[in-house]
Parts: sequence; C-alpha cells; structure tokens
Amino acid sequence: MELNPSQVGQITELKCQAWLIEHGWNVLLPIGNYQKYDLAIERNNRFYRIQCKHATELETGFIVRTKYDKRVGGKVVKENYSENDIDYFMTEFKGKYYLFPPFGTQETRFWTVPPKLKNTCKVAQDFNAEDVLLKL
Repeated sequence: MELNPSQVGQITELKCQAWLIEHGWNVLLPIGNYQKYDLAIERNNRFYRIQCKHATELETGFIVRTKYDKRVGGKVVKENYSENDIDYFMTEFKGKYYLFPPFGTQETRFWTVPPKLKNTCKVAQDFNAEDVLLKL
C-alpha cells in the first residue's frame, strides 16, 4: 500500500514523539492543527517548539523540506519557518534522529557521506538529536 503525504508526515511525527519520550523528554501536543509547530518538549521547566518533517533520501544523504503553505488573498504561497515560529525541526532517517534549527530556507540537505566541500555542507552527524538535546 502506498502512503499519501499526510500519512507519511504523521508517521514521522509519531516516530519523533516516541523517540523523545524514550529519551526522557515530556512531549506536549497542541490542540488543533493551526500552530506552526507539531509538538513541544519540556525538561526541567524548559520548553522547545518542534516541527517534524519527513526526510527524503538522496545519493549523498537526505533532504528535508522546511517550508509551509500560507493563504494570502486566496492564493497559496510557500513560507519559510523562522526562529519566531519554531525552535527546531526534527526528522528521522534510516533509524537515526536529527534536530536542527530553522535556517530560513525552503529545504535543507544533509550529507551522510563525507562531503567534498565541508564548509558549505551540512553534515548529518552534526545534528544528531541526542547530541543536540544534551546541549539544551
């Protein structure tokens, strides 16, 4: 059975929620589907807003589409998330979890193989969720 995009997104959200709970975070879900974040996490009275996004495999790693649709004057326009909207994106790729801030772009590419130009590429292991969360 082929999944539709909403189902794929829901599965990503649920995987991220389960992973966060397994790693000791309290997961809070907003009522309604109109916030720009999918969930909030809390530990020691510190809260962070997270938008979960599906990762699509590339030859060199994966890509995460980091935009949302907004209606303006009856038309749908693509908007980029900002740090005013969310604190982090979260995704799962091949059983590993990644957490990264909004970079102000419509998509973010991550390398899982050594990149040729390190200073212009985002290396996936630098955004390992466990490591990022330990720094919060």
